[in-house]
Amino acid sequence: MKQARGILPLLALLCLAVGALGGSTIDDFEYLSVQEMCALLPWETSFLRPSTCDNWVSCPANGTSLEHGACATGLYYNKQQGRCNLASSVQCPYTGVEATAPINLCANETDGTFLQDTSSSNCRGYILCQGRTQIHADCPSELIFNPRSRSCVYHNQYTCPESQMTHTSPACRALPNNTRLAHTEHCERYYECVNEILHTRECAPQKAYDVNRGYCVDIEQVACYATAALPEPENTFCLNSTGGYYADDQSCSHYYICGKPVKGKHDTQPQHLSCALGQYFDIEKLSCRDRLNVRCVLDRCVGNNMSYVNVADDCQKYARCSGGVTAGTGRCPDKYYFDERSQGCTPTNHHYIACSPRIA
Repeated sequence: MKQARGILPLLALLCLAVGALGGSTIDDFEYLSVQEMCALLPWETSFLRPSTCDNWVSCPANGTSLEHGACATGLYYNKQQGRCNLASSVQCPYTGVEATAPINLCANETDGTFLQDTSSSNCRGYILCQGRTQIHADCPSELIFNPRSRSCVYHNQYTCPESQMTHTSPACRALPNNTRLAHTEHCERYYECVNEILHTRECAPQKAYDVNRGYCVDIEQVACYATAALPEPENTFCLNSTGGYYADDQSCSHYYICGKPVKGKHDTQPQHLSCALGQYFDIEKLSCRDRLNVRCVLDRCVGNNMSYVNVADDCQKYARCSGGVTAGTGRCPDKYYFDERSQGCTPTNHHYIACSPRIA
């Protein structure tokens, strides 16, 4: 839900940041161990070891071991070709760059300070200072971080500098073009290096990114990165619907409202509503009615606090409820009928629709 003024309060940012301690894994790629690097990459990916020109890493395939080595003297590793070549013919992204430890921007800041994360390629990233350490986090997807107000705002309230949107990524400097990396928080997303710039991609609906295979697969088959969460499963109730009202196939008292398909795609977020206690949804009248006036072949013990209920198609029969489900059935004596209202057998047949035999 959008903020009333379009700015995410600092207190909310604090909560988001504390919950996103692992959000800096990609930005800190150069400082990970080779095992941690390969955990983000598909099987058998080979790449230049960061901060070097002649060292390479080959990630393991299923059943093989990780390998890393160094080119012979006078050779540099060509990350695009995946082999060592004459140093004069290879452009090393680390030539003239001295490897340094990550700069701690929070070293002299007080707790709770929010800073711009200049390594963010889309201005969504920010840094929270806690205990003189940096906590990397991102604004929600529709917001970006404004370093002046030190808050998350909408795009029309702050313009992301072109220089920040085009800088090269620490991870992509070491990787071949078009290499994919797993997203550390969302399984349906992944990163892709294009000309050393990191881009965020998203899989098609009901698919997720498989960290081992390096492409999107059906959610049931996916192997996610260890900290990535799967998306909520898609609601398929309206799959064959053209829109309208439908009885819930799991509960007599609930119903769905399906929207019309949009561009051939069914409504994946239908309204799921409930009738008041003691009422069932009548699909013929599109109404919530007294439960005894509605025929429902589902378990009539569900969603009520009664001890005994009538049973569909036989007004002499009753069901015993326990814990909101049918625990057993019984039958009234000959010429007696079960009355759900009085919770007992009576000589009067009220001919409730709930238990009357279906008319062919």
